[in-house]
Amino acid sequence: RVTGLAAAALATSFAQGVAAEAFVDVGINSTRVEADIATLPETVTSSSSGLHLGAGLRRELRQGSIGARLELDDVDGELLLAVRALDYRRHLSARLSLTAFAGAARLDLATPAYGWYFGGGIELTDLWPRWNLAFDLRVGDKLARDNAAPEDPQGDRPDNFYDIRGVAVYLSRRF
Repeated sequence: RVTGLAAAALATSFAQGVAAEAFVDVGINSTRVEADIATLPETVTSSSSGLHLGAGLRRELRQGSIGARLELDDVDGELLLAVRALDYRRHLSARLSLTAFAGAARLDLATPAYGWYFGGGIELTDLWPRWNLAFDLRVGDKLARDNAAPEDPQGDRPDNFYDIRGVAVYLSRRF
């Protein structure tokens, strides 16, 4: 996943007449995790808040921009690594945009849980020069974790599933 972001960055930098913009994000997230553990009859739910970091590249289009982004989030003391393989922004006005993204996520547990990652939000451009303010709704759908560790409970299925729902508010600095 990280190599895909690096390949996109390299391809963008070698394309003639293509201007890519790099950016970094810093903010907070609030996330709810619903864990469907193989041996438990009910889902286990936890909620937490933590740090949100991100970095990416985007290219301006006529009505918006398209790019890719890597995100790191603290989710209940665990690392959520997400790749926005498709990160789209549609300009509604000179200062306001709608965003949508899709990709994959990895929740760092005893054995990692992998799954789809998508969402959308709004972005206020140039809150200060080269600084944007963004609000995202995010979903990690059925991140699957193998029960491969010796201490894992062994049930009638080999995987546990984690659904992630959350919001992130962050400042984004363009370079």
